[in-house]
Amino acid sequence: MGRFKYIICIMLLGLFSCSSQKKLQTEIPFELGNASCQVYSGGLESSGSGIAVKIPVTIDNASDVVMKEIFFRGKQAPVTMEQVDGANYAMAKIPNSKGGSAETIALKLGATDAVLSYTENGKLK
Repeated sequence: MGRFKYIICIMLLGLFSCSSQKKLQTEIPFELGNASCQVYSGGLESSGSGIAVKIPVTIDNASDVVMKEIFFRGKQAPVTMEQVDGANYAMAKIPNSKGGSAETIALKLGATDAVLSYTENGKLK
């Protein structure tokens, strides 16, 4: 009987965890260009290595959108916005030393897929 209760608890936890799953936005208040990524490696061991991701982003100046994180290849990293030659880019460096993220793994992304998290009017999306 103890084993049966254990199984029921696991099933209930599974049901309740489904409601807390994040929903991906299909319509976004900005435009994305063709993303690129490049492996980087510092000259010193302490410099580290990893993947640098660069995504062209066109955001309306009047919008209240702030880029937060990128989820890519089982890891996540903070995003910074940079301007290069007059164009805006969402940039992130994902170190190889960084462990995998359960949240990223749960997204089940392909090797060339990425997800950007952002806030719009203070709400995380």
